[in-house]
Amino acid sequence: MLQSKSILGLGGVRMDNKDNYNKKGFYTALYTVAAVFIILAFGISILNSGNTGDSNNEVNLEENISPVDKSNVKPLTTTTETTTEARTEAPTEAITQRAADVTAESSAEENGELTLFDDTQEMAWPVSGQIVMDYSTDTGIYDRTLEQYRTNDSVCIAADVGTEVCVASDGIITGITNDKISGVTVSVDHGNGWTSTYSQLDENLAVSEGEAVHKGDKIGVVANPTKYSVALGPHLEFSVFNGDSPTDPKLVLAQAE
Repeated sequence: MLQSKSILGLGGVRMDNKDNYNKKGFYTALYTVAAVFIILAFGISILNSGNTGDSNNEVNLEENISPVDKSNVKPLTTTTETTTEARTEAPTEAITQRAADVTAESSAEENGELTLFDDTQEMAWPVSGQIVMDYSTDTGIYDRTLEQYRTNDSVCIAADVGTEVCVASDGIITGITNDKISGVTVSVDHGNGWTSTYSQLDENLAVSEGEAVHKGDKIGVVANPTKYSVALGPHLEFSVFNGDSPTDPKLVLAQAE
């Protein structure tokens, strides 16, 4: 019986030794892994420290570099050209207008001195003929073509197709237009705010825009009337303005003989 206990007792000792051995192996492995991680972390830290130092060195080097002298550097060509264009665009309109004025002045000098019109003078009749539709801006006047009453800021003077039309007073041709109502129209500036227009003309004119004309000079000839005044027959539509206000042409036209 004592022998059996002794054997059991030895068996128990062997089992305790085996457990202790396993525990020591586990802790040894754990410590080893921890040591590896610590070493890796330390190495990475050293590498980062080295990179940081290099960056700091680069910044310090840049700060110590002397500034570049740019006093002799010329501006880009594109910048200069753009600035020049911007400066020359503004006066273009004024230059064009001045050129037109010079042309008109030259034309006037070539054709002799012009007389500015005022209300002490009389205009010449542009054509000789009967007034087939009179001036009326205050009350309506019957329009045979439109078959209705309307106001009229001109006088319509009967004249055969091809009849020569003359300018009523000295001036400068300021405009030539063509529309379906009045046909070809020539506008003349007589000075002092006085202007006149001549409508229902043939397209083949004797004058051009900007030209100086004298009283009695030919402007063009009478054309067939537009469909908006066909009932009046061939005629000249003549109007006079003082500033922006229409004036009855009969008040400034010379008395018909």
